[in-house]
Amino acid sequence: MGIKDWFPDGENNSSGWRLDIVSLLAVIGESSMESHSQALTSSWTCILPRIIPAPQALLKPSRPTRMPQVNAAVVGVHNGTLVQTLNYFPNILHPIEDFPPFAFKVLRIIHARNKLSTPPSAVLEREKVPSAPNSIDMLGMVESGSPHPPARQSTISTLRDRLSDKKKPRVPPQPLSPLNIISVLSFMWTIGLIIWARYLRDGTAIVALATISCASSIVGYASWWSPVLMKRTFKSKVPAGDVIIRTREGAFLLVKCNEDVARELYTGTEECQYYVGTQQYRILVAIGTFLLMVSVVLLGNCNFAMQAAIGASYIVLNGAFWGSSLIRKGRFWDLSNYDVVDDTPPDAADAHLEQCDTVEGRPSFTRTMWFAIRETKKIGWVKRGGAAPKTDEWDEWLRLAEQEASNGNRAWNAVEIRETVVGVAESTPQRSAEDAAEQHVPAYEVPPPDKR
Repeated sequence: MGIKDWFPDGENNSSGWRLDIVSLLAVIGESSMESHSQALTSSWTCILPRIIPAPQALLKPSRPTRMPQVNAAVVGVHNGTLVQTLNYFPNILHPIEDFPPFAFKVLRIIHARNKLSTPPSAVLEREKVPSAPNSIDMLGMVESGSPHPPARQSTISTLRDRLSDKKKPRVPPQPLSPLNIISVLSFMWTIGLIIWARYLRDGTAIVALATISCASSIVGYASWWSPVLMKRTFKSKVPAGDVIIRTREGAFLLVKCNEDVARELYTGTEECQYYVGTQQYRILVAIGTFLLMVSVVLLGNCNFAMQAAIGASYIVLNGAFWGSSLIRKGRFWDLSNYDVVDDTPPDAADAHLEQCDTVEGRPSFTRTMWFAIRETKKIGWVKRGGAAPKTDEWDEWLRLAEQEASNGNRAWNAVEIRETVVGVAESTPQRSAEDAAEQHVPAYEVPPPDKR
């Protein structure tokens, strides 16, 4: 008996190789597909009939209404708006998970030219000149004696809704995003597999590939959506929309922008606008689930050559989707509507690094917060966002910091003053307890320190 007898010999016989497990390969990779589900279904390529790993990841009883969010305190510098989470798209423009502890950065975000929004100066100039009637105004001319035949009220309402939806800011997917490329290539590869199955005269493989491709197409169409951002309804004069973002690691990010950008990216909600209604979605998901179960059964009854080809295809696709998760998210979404400029002052660019071996030179939360106060010249956002403790000593330090920032004193020793104003007051109760213990006096009998 040689070593050759230790392994299967031949195909699809009692002692040969069998690939019935290929049906299991079709449903492996659900975690990778879930991480790409929203980006994958935001493009029209999601409706292409093709084989995809773990199509059951898209078979959900309900669809998400918002994009994923990140825990971070987002506070309006001038308007005091507080949001406890950071939206998905601004975290792509400036990933806060890349910020080291006690880091500080100033970014200026504006709308790109000839894109969704008009510069504020152009808006003011346009308000001075009587504007031409738009499509909605033309529809309303029927009420002022227009010679045109009157339109139905329902038609007017429908057109008005469509015009308003088109004005909402949107973030389309990148045309050449990795997921779009994978979708198109898998569509072409599926056609090649069907042609190969036709050459091998494997009717079961043809039906299996057609069934699972239809299932992915139906489920993709049911989940097809478009991200819609919030937009200001009125164009009245409002304060600047600057926001401060504070991470849990003590890093601060100051974003200078107008209220339109702040509403779209930070204070507004990112809505998921689906092309299929909820009831139609449930019907399509039910059909897709049935087709998926049928295709899994059929895949296990293909001949050996087709099982090997389909199994290898699923292995390659799983590797492709896993590899695409290593690519930065900016490659998946078209955020060219926003221009991001780094305006961090040179004396605060390395807030997370040690400058010298002193209290003022070492990185700390107080020093980074002082850098943020120095740039905003306000402390209202500090209290609103809970960045500092609510004590009389900290209120005194914040008052001094605001005064020095308003006076333009950029070399103020914020950490040393904090040690003087806050540190002594915090250490006094502990020292009083130690003195009481030495004198065998209960700590609660020691009078509280004078807070001056």
